[in-house]
Amino acid sequence: MPDETKPGSEGRKHAPSMAKCETGELVEKDRNALTLAPGDLLTGLSVFQIDQPHQQTLAHLAIAQAREIGSDPGLRSSAIFRATSGSDVAVFTQWTDRSTYDQAAQTLLKPSEQELYQIVVVDHITGQGTSQLAIEDGLFHFINVFHLAQGRRADFVDYFKRIIPVVRVQPGFVSTNLLVSLDGCHAANIGQFKTRHDFLAALRQPRVVMAFAQGFRRRLLYSTLGIIPRPPRLRLYDLLAVFCYK
Repeated sequence: MPDETKPGSEGRKHAPSMAKCETGELVEKDRNALTLAPGDLLTGLSVFQIDQPHQQTLAHLAIAQAREIGSDPGLRSSAIFRATSGSDVAVFTQWTDRSTYDQAAQTLLKPSEQELYQIVVVDHITGQGTSQLAIEDGLFHFINVFHLAQGRRADFVDYFKRIIPVVRVQPGFVSTNLLVSLDGCHAANIGQFKTRHDFLAALRQPRVVMAFAQGFRRRLLYSTLGIIPRPPRLRLYDLLAVFCYK
């Protein structure tokens, strides 16, 4: 487990609201709610690993490109995340279809083919079939990236659905959103809790730890030399900007 998930300053739990104040001028009022829902909509998730001194520069560049690319008819929406550890920037995008993605110019917002996903599971605390990314909500976000063992896509989705009831009863839970790559090699969980404190408290619950450990025991994740499963990559994020293109 990365060090950034260890309990630290309680001030970090207000990071999303701080991000809103810091970058509010970059997000138009009618472009600040992105809907996540299962279906065939092509989705991209790119995580750029970068050293801390250049993280802010990359984040601002991604936001600038997100605003400028709004005239591209193929891009439906985008969201920019900044890791609280200072180590990377994540870019989430939604595309009309594969054809418009292929024709789009190469920018930070265009993911590689290995970073193309479909949303297969959305669970929101309200019971609705959708969730949303919105700075105004002031939520805490984390992104888990899993390396799937070959041919285990369906098994992993089933496993993920089985652990949702364990996680959703944890205090502060808001939503979990499972993406699976088109090549079946990766999955990503975009999770939301009310605060960082709530999320860290959930990670310390034995039932939650045991539920996630099942994925290793069942060899659903990628194994190095067929012996040691690669642990999921977990990062905590501030949501910096959201754009929905008309």
